[in-house]
Parts: sequence; structure tokens; C-alpha cells
Amino acid sequence: MSPLCTIHVLGVSTTPTSAHAACVLIPAQFRQLAAAQDGLVTRRQALECGISIDALRHAVGKGKRWQRVVTGVYATFTGPLQERHLVRAALLYAGPEAMVSGAVACRAYGLRYVPAYGRLLLLVPGQVQRAPIPIAKIRRTLTLPRPRHVRFFPCAPPARAALDASRELHNVRSVRAVLCEVVQLGLALPDELVTTLEQGHSADSALPRRALSDVLAGCRSTAECDLRDVLSVSTVLDQPVWNQPLPDADGADLHPDACLARARLVVEVDSIEWHRLGDRVEATERRRARYAALGWTVLPVSPHRIREEPALVLAEIEA
Repeated sequence: MSPLCTIHVLGVSTTPTSAHAACVLIPAQFRQLAAAQDGLVTRRQALECGISIDALRHAVGKGKRWQRVVTGVYATFTGPLQERHLVRAALLYAGPEAMVSGAVACRAYGLRYVPAYGRLLLLVPGQVQRAPIPIAKIRRTLTLPRPRHVRFFPCAPPARAALDASRELHNVRSVRAVLCEVVQLGLALPDELVTTLEQGHSADSALPRRALSDVLAGCRSTAECDLRDVLSVSTVLDQPVWNQPLPDADGADLHPDACLARARLVVEVDSIEWHRLGDRVEATERRRARYAALGWTVLPVSPHRIREEPALVLAEIEA
């Protein structure tokens, strides 16, 4: 049942005057407000629109025309709540300056490498006091950023959202995936991530700091970070330059994953996603032909081998 239809039959009379009489008692302002908020309203909003206490009790009482989502926030419809309803309810509960951050905000920005199970996180000003609720974690902060509206919700900027999501993760590869992707998509700059991390609290920052060292070095994927780990133990190789223009003037438009200039060696992370699908196969072949014409050796290596055969991969690159 749609929110507006449910609002229309909010019963304040037990006489058989029909739903029409009850409908007349519902102010248009209230119907418009509920429609604008995905069918959710706060107790205070309902009272300010002229809905009586008795009407509220009736709506969430025996008839169950409404449902209470969290304290003081109601869904004006029956049936299951979707994620957008939970997000809206949490924002209404947390107050007008609240914004979404963490994994939910990252998914709104289009990031794919954040956990689907990431808990809803809201940021609120430091002076705001709210009791805990089961549908969201509410974090008070003295450095509340300016929100961006994404899919009709106020969200923390991508750098803050990605770092907040990273603090909830428990292994460095997952953190690398989030921070590399937010930079790869052009949503945040590496220096912006550093500044945002320094402005935040120090709790749970060890893994983001470690992952940021890879991002600052130029890595733009988890597999590239893994390869950087492999190469870092070599006593033979110079440390490569990551995702920078080829030092040859004629190849300045080429940006190899890893470039070892003295050896004139390019190491490419040969992932299926970026090199083996659709017209990317031909693009990869043309790019490698250009490297060969400029006198560079290209060594492709798969993410799987980097993870499962690091010693062998290192030996091949050194050779």
C-alpha cells in the first residue's frame, strides 16, 4: 500500500463515517511532507501538522496502519522497509545536520568494493546527543564536513565516506580496495584522503594509514598494492613508478601500472576486468605493441599469481 493511501485512512473516528471523513482530517501539508520523506514522518512533524496524539496512537495501535521504525519516527505504511526507508528514518531521528557516511554513502557514490553488509553510519555535530538506535551508528564529530546530496540524501564527501568505511574493515586488502577505488573513479585526490584522515580521530586508523601509503605511491587497485608488496622486498630492483607517464617523450601518453625505467621494463597487472573484456583486448594489444616499438619490455602478471605465487612473480620480474 502506498504511503499516501495509508495516510488517507488514518482513523480518528470509530463511527462508520467512512474513510472519506477520516481523509478530510489529514492536512495536505502532512501528506506532502510524508510523500517527500519516503512515507516517513517524525512525531514532532505530525503534531506540528495538526495530527492529534490520539490519531498517532490509533495509527500505530491495534490497526497497525503505521509502523514505528525508531523512537519518534513512523512509517506511514505497512509492509517491509527498504534500505532507503531505514536511511531516511535514521536521518530524521538524528537531526537536520546529520549526514550519511561509511559504506552506505560509498555505495551511493558508485563504489563497488565496499561490503554490502556495511552498517549505516551517520555523522552529526559534536553537540548533538542521541540515544543509540539499532538501524544505524551515530557518530558525533567536531569536523563535520559539508554534505553532498546523493540520491536525495545528504552524504559526507567521498573522501570522508571512504575513510569512514575503511575504519570498519579488518584487513588491509579490503581497505586498499576502497581507497584505491575512490581515487581511481576521480571522486577524491590522494592528498585529500591524507588531510581528511589527519583531521579525524585516531581510532581504527592503522589500516587506512597503511593503505594510503600505497595510494600516495600511485597504486590504483588492490592488485597493484599487492604487487608493490612483492617488489618491496627485492634487493635487485629499483622501486617502480606507478601509473605515471612513460619517461619516453614519444610514449608520454602511456601510463604503465609499474615502470622500472633503468631496466626499460613495464609490469602490467593483467586483470580480466581491465584487459580481457570486450574491446579492451585490442586496446591492450595496441598499447603493448607501442611499448615494444619504443624498446620497452612488457611483463603481464595476473592478480591471482601475485597473491598465490609472489616469490615466483618476483623472480620473473628480477630476471
